[in-house]
Amino acid sequence: MTGLFSPDQIADVQGFNKVYLYLCKQIDDAILNAGYSLTEKDVLLEISKTERCTANILTQRLHIDRSYMSRMIAKFEKKGLIEKTLSKTDSRVRYIRLTEKGRKEFNRLSDIQSSQIQKIFQQLSEHDQQVVLRAMVMIRNKLSDANDVITIRPFKQSDIEYVISRHKTLYYAERHLSEVFSRYVDCIVYEFVDKFNPNTDCLNILECNGVPAGSIAVAKVDDMTAQLRFFMLEPEMRQRGYGNRLIELALDFCREKGYKKVFLLTITAQVIARHVYEQHGFYKVWSRDKSEWGEGVIEERWDLEL
Repeated sequence: MTGLFSPDQIADVQGFNKVYLYLCKQIDDAILNAGYSLTEKDVLLEISKTERCTANILTQRLHIDRSYMSRMIAKFEKKGLIEKTLSKTDSRVRYIRLTEKGRKEFNRLSDIQSSQIQKIFQQLSEHDQQVVLRAMVMIRNKLSDANDVITIRPFKQSDIEYVISRHKTLYYAERHLSEVFSRYVDCIVYEFVDKFNPNTDCLNILECNGVPAGSIAVAKVDDMTAQLRFFMLEPEMRQRGYGNRLIELALDFCREKGYKKVFLLTITAQVIARHVYEQHGFYKVWSRDKSEWGEGVIEERWDLEL
């Protein structure tokens, strides 16, 4: 362990904290003007990740006071954003899930937050935007790496809704893909699970501090060919090497099972993911218009010979 900070260094950290809190307040104000707090938006995000969310899970994961959580849930229920269902195995448990109205409202809040962040950064030059962004990513990664507990494990049945939900919400928030894409996600994930064979397929879940934070799958196409699917990382896990680890595990599985070729489908807008694929030897073989998923969306196929 290195020595303690000097008083001047501590003052620098305190000064950074002041600027960071002001930044959060600006983002928070945009959400407040829409009738919510950032905490409420975070709760809606957590609910969106699974069909089997409970108030206890939300309280534990987000470290929120139980009475405050109860008030938020009551507010969401009154506005028609969530619905509750009884557990089939335990009548004391009530699951919470977003309604269609709730999902649309969550997407609207994501758009508001994104717009506010764009507005804040537009006050900087393009060069300074990149300098600040790199610094923010570095700070996030260094502090997270010092504290996070990371595991990669085979999927459980309860992970399926997480994979579906986060593909929908992330692709909407970051790429504004359409409801057509959402229905496509439902179809391909459930089809994968229905046909799943542990001897030929795999689905791995990245966990951060016990909470799902990413995924990747391998699906058999034929005896010689596999498809890489459902590659996704939560925003806070990106640029930390975990995408590479997930892909390496998936490719090791393919080699172990005797596949000679792997391919994947992506979209042109996934710039960082495409760069990761290229680093692992994948190459683009075709692209095609996929405008039913959103304006200007181009789908691509990338191949790798093992």
